[in-house]
Amino acid sequence: MSTTTQHIWQPETGITDFEMPWRELAASETESIRKIWAEQRERMKGTRQLTQFTERMSREWAIETGIIENLYQIDRGITQTLIERGFHAEFLTHGSTNKPTSFVINLLKDQQDALDGVFDFIKQDRELSTSYIKELHACLVRSQDTTEAQDPNGRFIEIPLKKGEWKAQPNYPTKDGVTYNYCPPEQVASEMDRLIELHRKHLSEGVSPEVEAAWLHHRFSQIHPFQDGNGRVCRAIASFVLIRAGLFPLVVTRDDKDKYIDALEAADKGDLKPLVDFFAALQRAQFRKATALSESILNTGIDVASIIEGLKKRAFESRAAKEEEQKKVFTLSETLEGDTATALEEIVPGLLEALLRLDTHARAFVTTADESNRHYYWGQIIENAKEHLDYFVDTSSYRSWVTLNMAWERKARLVFAFHGIGRPFSGTLVCAPFLEFRDMEDGDQVRSTLVPVTDEAFVFFYNEDSNELLNRFRKWRDNVLTVALRELGETF
Repeated sequence: MSTTTQHIWQPETGITDFEMPWRELAASETESIRKIWAEQRERMKGTRQLTQFTERMSREWAIETGIIENLYQIDRGITQTLIERGFHAEFLTHGSTNKPTSFVINLLKDQQDALDGVFDFIKQDRELSTSYIKELHACLVRSQDTTEAQDPNGRFIEIPLKKGEWKAQPNYPTKDGVTYNYCPPEQVASEMDRLIELHRKHLSEGVSPEVEAAWLHHRFSQIHPFQDGNGRVCRAIASFVLIRAGLFPLVVTRDDKDKYIDALEAADKGDLKPLVDFFAALQRAQFRKATALSESILNTGIDVASIIEGLKKRAFESRAAKEEEQKKVFTLSETLEGDTATALEEIVPGLLEALLRLDTHARAFVTTADESNRHYYWGQIIENAKEHLDYFVDTSSYRSWVTLNMAWERKARLVFAFHGIGRPFSGTLVCAPFLEFRDMEDGDQVRSTLVPVTDEAFVFFYNEDSNELLNRFRKWRDNVLTVALRELGETF
């Protein structure tokens, strides 16, 4: 079978700097996440829950970074046990993984040690270097002694894996008749030196962390400097950039793999924006988990010593002034709510025309929350958050909604619910939409069915620029409307 060649690394240019001004690639919400997470982390400093959160995040990173590379597979239920309780062989029951237990446990520990090493490296205020990248590789593949390579005849053979050393043989994988060419061994050292040089230049220019993490990840993957383990090192050095900026490590799960590959392929074609946006989405996901951490501390309590320490810190802060500043997010929410009501009103005529073809008494109209009805949809909001969007709802700080109501032989409503996320209030709100069908059953009973219309609630922050926020929100909301109308059409 004939094959074609695709140059991931371009021989004419080598790795390149940004194709466009980096600010055009940036995700506007990342800086807000960084600031609010810093405030929450400081408030929770010294608590057992914060330590456990960091450990669990590290374990999840370690597990998923290997699954992404097909080093092993682990059942989802066992994955959660390992995240919560640690890497112990007795948790890997028969059939829960496709590789020998000792091999999997050793890899998991190596990968967790590597990420823990990244945290320590940052605490020492050391700069990223080629020597550290080699150290990182050696740690990640500590328990892996061999890898596959192609001989001159194209046959796959097993060769010793050199740990912490640049590759000595080309690694040009072939898939579906396409051979992917990375940087040849003789040019790896110079290209890695250039990678570090450009990275330091970006730091001096103040490139935002999600952009720099995406650029560094992709350019490193173009070089592919090691015989094996490049993907794991990619995610580790991207995590280095994010953690150093006060953000979360890059946790790419098995559920994210398709989006991850699509974003990398777009970057191969010269468009880094999808990869930047993907990294920003992962930061939002980790932030939502962190808000649940705040809630667990409120529910379970913390040590008296930690409480006293927290009181000391708060004594030096003007809490009232801070809370007043955070309430700016309420004004931002009102802007998004008004914009949503306008967008829904614009689609009502066309929607009503379609419904009237089904039922001459059909109706379609938009309603918005006021002081008398803000409490509507509480049960649906809780169900949507718990079953579909995975975050902790707080309606005590803020609560509102905008609804598109529809009635024909059936009744349905598309609700954009706005409320707080996590406690205590941190100046963060969320818009969590859902599509609800309400059908009459025998005995005049109403059966309610919630249909998810997004896989990610829209999180926004008190310190965001209103224009940038509105642009970000509209892109997300347009996708929600597309999904919701498609779901609606399938019921006609």
